[in-house]
Amino acid sequence: MRHKHYLPYLLVLPALAILVAILYPFLTGAWWSFNSYRLNRGGPEFNGIENYIDLFTSGEGLRAIGVTLTYALVVVVIECVLGIALAMLLNSGRYGSVFRLLIVLPLLLPPVIAALMWKVMLTENGVVNWILESLGQQKLLWLNGPDSALWSVILIDVWIFTPFVILLAQAGLKSVPVELREASAMDGAGPIRNFVSVTLPMLMPVLIVIIAFRGIDSLKMFDIIYTTTAGGPVDATTNLHVLGYLDGIRNLNFGMAMAALIVLWVLCYLMSYFLLKARRAEAVK
Repeated sequence: MRHKHYLPYLLVLPALAILVAILYPFLTGAWWSFNSYRLNRGGPEFNGIENYIDLFTSGEGLRAIGVTLTYALVVVVIECVLGIALAMLLNSGRYGSVFRLLIVLPLLLPPVIAALMWKVMLTENGVVNWILESLGQQKLLWLNGPDSALWSVILIDVWIFTPFVILLAQAGLKSVPVELREASAMDGAGPIRNFVSVTLPMLMPVLIVIIAFRGIDSLKMFDIIYTTTAGGPVDATTNLHVLGYLDGIRNLNFGMAMAALIVLWVLCYLMSYFLLKARRAEAVK
């Protein structure tokens, strides 16, 4: 009992240890981003914001930022539209529970395994091109084409993570009162009007959560892209996460690598900030 007043400080020690374990690497990396630091040329040398200037003025850096934003935007839009549409279809269908079990199968595969599977199917002589030839169409380059590689990786992402959106959307649809939809239909609203005026507003809290999860995950996507294309061909799929890996691990340029990753962290932070703000605004309504 004499040492009872020390107990609160002892209980908070594990949390402080975890906080230090998180903050120390982050702050170290943030400091390196303001340095010229190549592992094969000695220690870090402070150079201000030169790494960030190089990132935002070089073709490689601007292309990586563009790929990052394009990938995240396209993936989130396609997965949200497709996921909500399929969720509504499964809810209204007679065999929704059976199809629900089948549609979540992609989530059971680790993303790397799923990406490797698709990489094999999208090769020049893979099963996808074989199907196209059977239908009288020409083969496509898919992951090997500068113009098609990014869209091919997006296709893989959509296949893997749309079931996640479907599950959350279905949970949100369960919370929409049937009476509201029936009253809207009795007032003469068609299916589209019913969805826009009743279902979608009720789904907004869930939709914000979906966009937050999939948006942040897509911004920092690495495993699917690196497994299938390693950022190629010709940097067509090199986003900020892959660029940071290539600069840091392959080129040993820790300064530029951390600058790319700090910019990626800022993008993720801004997205989470505005989405949480929108979520709080929805909760107040």
